[in-house]
Amino acid sequence: MKRIALLASLLLLVVTLHACLSHAHSNSTAEALALLDWKASLLSLTSHSILPSWTISSRNAEASLCSWFGVHCKGDRVYRINLMSYGVKGTFHAFSFSSLPNLKELDLSINGLFGMIPPQINQLSNLTYLDLSYNQLSGKIPPQIGQLIHLRTLHLIQNLLNSSIPEEIGQLKSLEELSL
Repeated sequence: MKRIALLASLLLLVVTLHACLSHAHSNSTAEALALLDWKASLLSLTSHSILPSWTISSRNAEASLCSWFGVHCKGDRVYRINLMSYGVKGTFHAFSFSSLPNLKELDLSINGLFGMIPPQINQLSNLTYLDLSYNQLSGKIPPQIGQLIHLRTLHLIQNLLNSSIPEEIGQLKSLEELSL
C-alpha cells in the first residue's frame, strides 16, 4: 500500500513538473514570437541586417531568445531590452506589449522610432526604466503611462511629442528621473 501511495505521489510530481515546464516554454516562445513580429516591422538605418541574432532555434526557443543582442533574461523570461543607438527605424505598431509581462527595462533611445507611443504601453506593468529619448516619436504622451506604477526612470526628451504633460504622470510615485 505504501508503494502505491509513493508511486502515486511520484506520478503527481512528474505531471506537475511537466506542466510547469511546458508553461514556461510557451511563455518564452510567446515572447520570442512577439519580438520577431516587431523585428519584421522594423527598418535598418544602416546597410546591415537588422538584429541578425534575433532568430529562433527550432530546438530551444528560450535559449535562443536569451542570447539575442540587446535581450536580457532572468530565468527564461525577458526582463530587459536595450537597443540604445542600434539604428532601428520603425513604429510600435507591431510591438506586442502584452507578450512581455516581466519586462522591467526598455531602452530604445537614439534610434529612428516614429509614430505615436501607444496607450498599450501600460501593459508593461512591471516596467521600472523606460527610455525612448532621441527618436522621432510624435503625438501625445499617452495618459496610460501613469499606470506604470513601478516606473523609476522615464526619458522621452528629443522627440516630436506635441502635447502638454499628462497629469497622470503625477501618479508615478516611484519616479526618480524624468526628462521630457
